[in-house]
Amino acid sequence: MKEASERLKRLLIESQTLYIADLYKITLTDGTALRYTSADIVLTVGDDRYTPLAIERDGTTQTNDITVDEMHLTITVDAAQRLDRETTIMQGVAAGRFADAEVELHRLFSPQPFTVFTGRIDPDYALLWWLGRLNIERAGGITIEATVASMTELLNVKFPTHLYYPPCIYTLGDMSCGVDLKKFRQRGTATGGTRSVIETNLSLANAYLAQGHIIFTSGRNAGVMRTIRTNEGGAITVVMPFYYLPDIGDTFSVLPACDKSMNCCKLRFDNLAHFRGYPFIPVPETAY
Repeated sequence: MKEASERLKRLLIESQTLYIADLYKITLTDGTALRYTSADIVLTVGDDRYTPLAIERDGTTQTNDITVDEMHLTITVDAAQRLDRETTIMQGVAAGRFADAEVELHRLFSPQPFTVFTGRIDPDYALLWWLGRLNIERAGGITIEATVASMTELLNVKFPTHLYYPPCIYTLGDMSCGVDLKKFRQRGTATGGTRSVIETNLSLANAYLAQGHIIFTSGRNAGVMRTIRTNEGGAITVVMPFYYLPDIGDTFSVLPACDKSMNCCKLRFDNLAHFRGYPFIPVPETAY
């Protein structure tokens, strides 16, 4: 249910003329928050600054049940528009930085037209219109086609969630698992290599990082995560190549995976008390 502020309610009732703009907040998986507006000038709403971006969207269907709806976006970007000092928006899309980003759409209603003289706009005039997860469908040239599925999509899970089978039913690091991932995350520096095999300053047991992940924290690959195929010595091999060749000195963090076995839970994470697999259940073919 949408909740409008009292100030916005009065504006909608009393004003004969309204000026409307869309406000988009895109939160990447690395925590970076990007703010854009459909207006053709920079808008300051509360303490947040929204920059113009050509975003076209279709209508939205909103109900009070758990139906999963989608909003379709067509984004036209300028080649010079950047995510940060090193990466343009299109480069970030190609590198996978927008994967599973969270999108908030607010509708801004203003009693005054949006001009270069528009000052700070009270955030009470903004109404949360849509919340969902971003999926890039196509990107090329200066155009990005994407959909934003509503958060009810997260309810599309198997039921019951707890099944009796040998692997652990928990996810590494979640509330039920209880493993503090900060204790196992290690930081390193690239010393060379290719887009698929990164030479690093780390010294870890061979295959320790297999099926884990690596995420760069600096350089042109900053914020991009890849699954690790294996590691040997200081070399880390990823399943999917990075979009850019890592530069010497680029920093990253790595996290080992859990194969959900009792042995891994005990020896790697010392977390056997929270293990919720059932490896001793007889297989269906066992005869007695």
